[in-house]
Amino acid sequence: MRKHMNRLGFTMVELLIALVMGVIVLAAALSFGVSTMRTMEGNSVREAVYRNGRFIGMSLERDMQTVGVGIASTVSFGTLAVWGDTIVILAVPFEPEQAPPADLVPAAGTDTPLPSGATCGTYCLNLDKPKGFTLEPGDLARLQVNDERRLILVNSVKPGATWTVEFGPHSSLVHYTAGLTGDLLLDRYSTFVQKLDVVVYYRDGDKLMRAEKLNPDGTPAGEVLAYGIQEWDVKMVFTDLDEGDQGLPLDTDPTNDFDDILGIRVRVVAAADRPSRNVRTGDLFTKEFEWQFSPRNLMYERNRL
Repeated sequence: MRKHMNRLGFTMVELLIALVMGVIVLAAALSFGVSTMRTMEGNSVREAVYRNGRFIGMSLERDMQTVGVGIASTVSFGTLAVWGDTIVILAVPFEPEQAPPADLVPAAGTDTPLPSGATCGTYCLNLDKPKGFTLEPGDLARLQVNDERRLILVNSVKPGATWTVEFGPHSSLVHYTAGLTGDLLLDRYSTFVQKLDVVVYYRDGDKLMRAEKLNPDGTPAGEVLAYGIQEWDVKMVFTDLDEGDQGLPLDTDPTNDFDDILGIRVRVVAAADRPSRNVRTGDLFTKEFEWQFSPRNLMYERNRL
């Protein structure tokens, strides 16, 4: 009986072997867990940058579909324009029908063009009110006099027998000529105002901004579309496949006007929000994205010519 009882339990050697084996298994599990966590963190850092790139590309693709809706480009006035690092997209809105033009209502008389200035003040126009016409403070609108196009930023609208529309004293808006700048005179019979939609992309430090409205001072009222933008390069692509920083309708080259635009090329370098030692040995992770867009409405315009 005594010999049998002496064989119960574990020997010290057995306990040490079990302890060593347990430590080995625990160390392996811990190493696997740490490796998995590092891989997950690295994937998370990369995925955040890829997600930013996809979001920028999808946003640009959606907005490019509106380029030139309801308004065709001319030699000097493009519905898609690039100015340095800024992209400007113009279109006529549908609410749900296309926003109609409102003709000028000048004072009685037959003289044309009208005397210098507007019709109800320095920055004020009297307009008729066609069915479906709407303008509100803060709206961007197209002022067209014969073949000349200008932009105006609406300050106030007073309905009545005619609509009294006051606009800001801007000489340019989103880089387009605005208002009655220069020697432009209103034509009694060929002047109208039409509401426009505008989308502006631009870089502010490491932020990519997107605006659908303008501030009262004419600057874009942008919201952050993406953070971590290290590079933002935009080029116009013309029908002869040349690229440029902007349209140049006043130079001697007839192939780089606003009605020669095929589309734009956009290159972005996006960075992670923080360095991670699990990605590129601690260097900040960056990724380059590039897209080329050829808006369908620009192709339709050329096919109609």
